[in-house]
Amino acid sequence: MEAYISKKEVFTAEAGYWKMFVKSNLHRLGWKVHNVRNIMDMKANFGGFAAALIAEDADCWVMNVVPVSGPNTLPVIYDRGLIGVAHDWCEPFDTHPRTYDLLHASGLFSIEKRRCEIAYIILEMDRILRPGGHAYIQDSLTILVEIEGIAKSLGWRTFMFDTEEGTYGSRKVLYCQKQVLIGL
Repeated sequence: MEAYISKKEVFTAEAGYWKMFVKSNLHRLGWKVHNVRNIMDMKANFGGFAAALIAEDADCWVMNVVPVSGPNTLPVIYDRGLIGVAHDWCEPFDTHPRTYDLLHASGLFSIEKRRCEIAYIILEMDRILRPGGHAYIQDSLTILVEIEGIAKSLGWRTFMFDTEEGTYGSRKVLYCQKQVLIGL
């Protein structure tokens, strides 16, 4: 019984966190201005990010991805009426014929760095992100510094900012935009 209560508390806390985040950041990050329609949540947990977008009437759909390196929360995602898949981020993600406008990765790299190179995941993100698309990565500062270097080498524009933890918090946000290449 206690395990059920703690799972319910985690579910409620995650839903509340993403609802607060989306409400406060939807306009600041310019998702509607950038015409963000196809979103991938690369570490979906219980689908709270997608549910928060739906609650804010964001005109988009979200592919919820549950990493195979963590607990299988797909039944919860399906129970919420959302779509999702399990995936090993050390392998390519089958996206044919779709690309994504926004990739959302909260805490993904802290988990996957034990299994595969961060650069491989960033290269996969570059492949599935459309030109002009955005990536929102929330993780520890040390990991984000490494990701920022890789992203800049791919020609992405990057901007790092604080989370609600503040300036001295252990987690930061790296906001990236894949550049549109214009031929000469």
